Amino acid sequence: MSRQLREEANALVERAEHALEEGKIDEMDRIIEDAKSKMETADAMDKAASDLQVLKGEFSRPMNTVPVASRDVENYNPGDTTATMKADYKPATWVKGLPAMAQPMWVQDQMGPNVKEHARFQKDTFVKWMKAPSEQAFWKNATPDEAKAMQEDSDVEGGFFVPEEFINQVIHDPGVPGSVLRPLCNVIRVASKDGYVPSLASATWAAIAEEAAYSDQTPAVSQIPFSLEKSGGLIKVTRELLDDSAINLPTMLSQIFQEAAGRFEDVGIISGNGTTQYAGIMSSSSGQVPDDYTMANATSVVAADLIGIYYTLEAQHRANASWIMKSAIAALITSIAVTAAGVHQIPSLTAAPTDFILGKANSMVDSASGLGATITATERIALFGDLKQYFIFDRVGFTLRRNDSLYMENDQVGFFASRRGDGQLTLAAAFKMCRAAAS
Repeated sequence: MSRQLREEANALVERAEHALEEGKIDEMDRIIEDAKSKMETADAMDKAASDLQVLKGEFSRPMNTVPVASRDVENYNPGDTTATMKADYKPATWVKGLPAMAQPMWVQDQMGPNVKEHARFQKDTFVKWMKAPSEQAFWKNATPDEAKAMQEDSDVEGGFFVPEEFINQVIHDPGVPGSVLRPLCNVIRVASKDGYVPSLASATWAAIAEEAAYSDQTPAVSQIPFSLEKSGGLIKVTRELLDDSAINLPTMLSQIFQEAAGRFEDVGIISGNGTTQYAGIMSSSSGQVPDDYTMANATSVVAADLIGIYYTLEAQHRANASWIMKSAIAALITSIAVTAAGVHQIPSLTAAPTDFILGKANSMVDSASGLGATITATERIALFGDLKQYFIFDRVGFTLRRNDSLYMENDQVGFFASRRGDGQLTLAAAFKMCRAAAS
C-alpha cells in the first residue's frame, strides 16, 4: 500500500511541474500539498510495518536465552556469539602484560583458536624480524598486521618478548648448567619495581587451668622487602649468519641467553650480594643467615656428617628439603667408604650416583656460587633446606632487542637480552649450611 501511495505522489509531482510551466501557480500549490500528504501517509505506514515486525520478533524470541541443557543448545538462536567467545578464550592462568606467543605453554594449550592463531602469527613475524637484513628493512616491508604484532605488548624500551617454545636444544657447548634452582624456588610475578611480602611468626599452644587467664601469644609480624634489579647480556651476530636461513637463530640465541641467565641466577640464589644480584641464602644481604652444621673433620666428609645435618634441620622443613652442592663434593660423598666396609652412598656402579642423598634430591650447581669445591678448614660445602622458602620476584619476562648500527663497522648486528627480578630468603630456619671443622 505504501508503495502505491509513493507512485501516486511521484505522478502528482510531474503534474505540478506541468502546471508550473503553464503558469498555473494555484493549481501547482494544490497538487504539491496533495503529493506531500500521500508521502507522509506512506512513511507512516512503513514505520508502522517496521514496528510490527520488531514486536513479532520479541514475541517469537525463546523464553530462555541461555542454554542450560543439551536440548537447549540444539534449539538455541544461531545468532548467539558463544562460538566467538570460545574462539577468543583466554584461560584464568593468562599472564597479563605478555603477548599470546610468550604465554606459558600450559596457557597456550588452553587458549581459544583465534588466540592460538594470533600467537602463531606473532611467532612467524618475530622470526621474520630476526632474520631481516636490517631492522629498517623489516619495517619497510612489514604489513600493517606484522607491524602491529611487533609493537603489541612490548615493554617501554621497545623490546619484544621471545616465545617460550623457542627455548629448545641446539648444537653448541652449553657450558656449566644453569637454572638448576629456579624450579625448586617460589616464583612470583610482580607488577611494581619494589614492595614486600608480609611475614607472620607462629603461635604457641598450651594447657589452660580452670579459671586461669590466657597467655599473651601475639605472633611477631614482619616483612620481606624486594627491589628489582636488571640483568642481561649481548651477542654480536654476523650478517652471514643472519643470511643463513638454515640456522634457527631465535632458538639458538634464546637458549644461549637463558643458560647464561640461569647460571647468574643460581649464583645469586646461593651467595648473591643483594644489590647487583639476588639476596643469597649464604650471605647476610637478606638480613638473616642460616645456621652452620659443623662437620667432624676439616678436610673430609663422612656419613655421620650427612645424617647429622639432615636431622639438625627442623622436621617441618625436611619434607620439601633438598641438597645443593658442587659436583666435586657430590663425588666425595659418593666415594664414602667405597673401599671398606661401612655406609655406602651408592650401592653399585649401576645406580645413578648422588641424584638423591638420604632420600632427598641433590641439585649440583657448579657455577662460582660460593660453595666450596674442595673440603678445607671452615669451608662451606653444601646447603640443605626447603627452597620453597626462597622467593624469586619476576617483573618482566625474558626480552630480546636488536641494534643494526652499533656494530656496523664489523658488519655485525647486536642482540641484547635482559630481564628484571629479585630474590629473597624468607625463612633462614628452613636451611642449614654444612661447614668443615676448623683445623
